[in-house]
Amino acid sequence: MATYAEINEKQPVLVDCFFAFSHQQYNEGIERMQLQNKTIINVGNGLYGTKEGIEKVYEFYEVNTKEIADNCEPQDVYDYEHNNHECSYTKNDTEAITHVYHIFGMERTQTVKRKHKCFTLEYLFPEDSIEEDYIKDLEF
Repeated sequence: MATYAEINEKQPVLVDCFFAFSHQQYNEGIERMQLQNKTIINVGNGLYGTKEGIEKVYEFYEVNTKEIADNCEPQDVYDYEHNNHECSYTKNDTEAITHVYHIFGMERTQTVKRKHKCFTLEYLFPEDSIEEDYIKDLEF
C-alpha cells in the first residue's frame, strides 16, 4: 500500500493546459501546448488551459484525493502536512488540519491528535457545526 507521501507526490499529466506565473511563461505555455487560437481559461493558482484540459487536471486531483481517503489515515496526513507547512515553527496547525478536513470530512478529522492547535474544528469549519434545528428555522 502506498504511503500518503507517495500518493501526494503524484502529478497530473498536463494536456491542453499549463502553469504560468509571468507573461513570458504564459506565452511559452501557449506555444508549447499548441493552444494558439483556442479559448484559454485562467482558473487561478497559475493554471491556464482549455476547458477540457482543466477538467482533466481536476479529475486527476479528485482521483488522487479519493486514493488518499481510501488508503491513508487522517493522523498520517496531518503529521505529514504539519511538518510540511512548518506548523511547529509557527505554532499554528490550521493549514495541516484544513488539509485533513478537505480529504476526510469532519468525523474522521475529529480523530486526529493535534499539535499546536490554535482554533477548534468548529471555528474552522462552521458549516459542519451548524445545528440542524437552526437550519430548519431559516426562511428563504
